[in-house]
Amino acid sequence: MNDLFSAFGIEEEELQGLEKKPAAKKEKKKKENKTTAKYKLPIQFCGGHLRRVFTDVNETAWSEEKLKSEIRRTFRELAGIYFKIHVLDVKEGSENIGTYVKPEILYSAFTQDEKLEFPPEVVAGEKTLWADTKISLDEIRRLWIQEHPEYEGCKFQYDEKQKLLIPFMDQSAPRGKAYTLPVTVGYLDIQETYQAEDFETAEVTMEALREKYSEKYPEFSKCGFAYQERLNLLFPVPEKEDAKGNSNISLPVELKAGGFSILVQPEDFHGQNSATLDEIREVLEATYPEYSKERTEMLYDKQHFVVPILKSSRKGLQIFSNDPEWRHEIKKDKNREKWRVETTPFGIFRRNISAGGAVRFEMTAPKIPWELIAETERVFKRNPVNEYAVQIFFDRKTRGYELYEPEQQTTPGTVVFRRNMKMEREKVLVMDIHSHGRFNAFFSGVDNSDEKGIRLYMVIGNLDQREHTYALRAGMAGFFGTLSLPQIFAQEGTA
Repeated sequence: MNDLFSAFGIEEEELQGLEKKPAAKKEKKKKENKTTAKYKLPIQFCGGHLRRVFTDVNETAWSEEKLKSEIRRTFRELAGIYFKIHVLDVKEGSENIGTYVKPEILYSAFTQDEKLEFPPEVVAGEKTLWADTKISLDEIRRLWIQEHPEYEGCKFQYDEKQKLLIPFMDQSAPRGKAYTLPVTVGYLDIQETYQAEDFETAEVTMEALREKYSEKYPEFSKCGFAYQERLNLLFPVPEKEDAKGNSNISLPVELKAGGFSILVQPEDFHGQNSATLDEIREVLEATYPEYSKERTEMLYDKQHFVVPILKSSRKGLQIFSNDPEWRHEIKKDKNREKWRVETTPFGIFRRNISAGGAVRFEMTAPKIPWELIAETERVFKRNPVNEYAVQIFFDRKTRGYELYEPEQQTTPGTVVFRRNMKMEREKVLVMDIHSHGRFNAFFSGVDNSDEKGIRLYMVIGNLDQREHTYALRAGMAGFFGTLSLPQIFAQEGTA
């Protein structure tokens, strides 16, 4: 645990013995990658309304530096904007094209009217608009939308050197929404209108429209949309690497997480009809704090449900078995106080939400044999200096317990282990145990923030001494209750 380092004057870098590579070497490698990366010619550039096949009679391939230079020279609206190049996997492309590429354009919204030099020019491919008289940015936007109504709500990137205003859109259309046909997808000269006969249905999802549209414009195979309701038009907006999880999901939507599901409704968002994946995750976290932002990946399925995936952590997290023996309930007692009750195959966790206080735990499965503590100590003593972790699983078929050693990385102050997803699906994870080496057994601040799952937790310390120390507790969504060993473990001759 990190706080043990400071307590005993141990530096983490001393323990890990990390070696650092010279920064110059890394920098050199990056430069080499940029200049030697090759794109086979001819190159089809797919940038929405910006399209061009690049050829070169003297070369068979271009470097990224050369390709970017030609793109900037060809399309003046990209001359002053930072963009990345991504290779497209086009399954039914032309045999005459060597490489298909698309840009990831990193737009930045311009809002400072006072810095706008006149006369500016709005440009999107071959479409232009001159602002001859000094007017506000909002007035320029209004004039542009008059000519191109699909740009309703657009923003501008400003190229000060060329005095260019480049319009762009942000994603706003919620995923999972059904659109009435006919519906138009696209903007400017790359618009496609789809009829009911194209899908053999009266309504169609955004995902189906994207799949259809990307057959002709492959750069939009992964994109979101801005929806113009007045036009019944979806404006495609390429997805950026750092924007995953920020697009909106239509509500209501079902969260499916193993043994439970939650229907997230507009009422959870003050009547809003859509929410981002992260906002939906926050609803889940309110009930199950183990689903924190750092530990959870949210996956949206085009059948309109969301699956939260827990990633590995220092102590592992709760995996719910797809089983009726797992049950989450909020109950009121005779005093009208609320209790959270979590029923598991091995015991029941309770906590008074109204009054606060500690978690209470009642063991419903047989007690764990004391021999597993002895076996755990033998494992820990193999390296009594470093922290180490084991887990105890319950097999409902045999009604027995099993000690499991996960894959892990250890130091005298930390332990990071990999969760065995297969085992957690087949058996019930009852307890996480970790050692404190030569130090006393206690739950640190790191333990308190890390142990969010609904199960038992234990620490064994003073492994260099004859008498070891123990700390045991029940944990439920970041709240805890202290337990004694006899409450959970059965010595020989006891039940």
